[in-house]
Amino acid sequence: MSSVALRSSDDTRVRPAGRRPRGGLFWLRTTLGSAAIVLALALLAHKPPQEPAPRPVPAAILVAPPPAWQPLADAKPRYGVDAPALKGLAQGFEARRHANGGREDKLVYGVFEGDEPYLRLAVFRGPEEAAAPRSFFIDLARRAGEAGLGVIRTARPASVATKLGMLEAAEIVLADGLERPCQAFRLRSEAGLSLHGWHCAAGGQAPDRAEIACLVDRLALLPSGDDATLGAVFAQAERRRGEGCPPRTSEMKRKSA
Repeated sequence: MSSVALRSSDDTRVRPAGRRPRGGLFWLRTTLGSAAIVLALALLAHKPPQEPAPRPVPAAILVAPPPAWQPLADAKPRYGVDAPALKGLAQGFEARRHANGGREDKLVYGVFEGDEPYLRLAVFRGPEEAAAPRSFFIDLARRAGEAGLGVIRTARPASVATKLGMLEAAEIVLADGLERPCQAFRLRSEAGLSLHGWHCAAGGQAPDRAEIACLVDRLALLPSGDDATLGAVFAQAERRRGEGCPPRTSEMKRKSA
C-alpha cells in the first residue's frame, strides 16, 4: 500500500511519529560545548612553559694565594752594624724570603720606648718588588705600621752619599703612645741591594743625615759564604767609604773577613 501524505484542512504538514523537532536547547548545548573547547585550547596555548628543575650548584673551593713573604726560622744574620753608639744595646734579628726569591734581614738595636739609641734596619737582597715605586712618605708609613709605629711628622727627604750609593733621609717623629724624633732613610743600590729603616738618638734628639750615612758606611757583611756576588759588592763599597766616618773596629773586621 502506497503511503499517502496526509494534509490537514489548513494544509499543515504532519511529521512522522517518533521524531522530535530540533529546538533552541540543541543549539545552546552545541554552542556551549564549542566555547568550552575553544577556551581550553586558549588556556593551553597561554600556559607558561614549565621551568626545568634547578641543578645543584657545586660548592666553590676558595684557594688563597701563597703569602708574598715566608719567614726563615733558622737563618743566620748576614749583616752587622759596627757603631760605638749601639754597643751594649739589646739586639733583635729576623729574616724572611720573598716570593720573587729575594731575602730581607731585619736588624734591631735597642728599644723604641727607651731613652737609649734605637735603630731598626732592614736590608733586602734580590729583585725589586713588582709593585709600583712608592713615595718616601708612603713607603715609610707602611714600614712603620709593620713595626707597630705611627708617623706623626716628617720633613722633606734629602740625599746623602754612602759607600752603597745615594741615600734618602728625612727627620721624622714616630709614636706608639710615646713620641720620638728620629731620622728615616732608604737606599736602593745598582747591585740589587736595598735598605730602609730609622735611627733615633739618645736624649730625645734626632740624628743628622751625616750620622745616618756613617751608620750605613759601618754596615758590614758577616761571613756566610752563600753569596759571593754580595761579598764583592761590599768589598768594592769599602773603597768608597766616606772619610768622615771612623773605621770599623778590629772585631767587626775579623767577622766580615
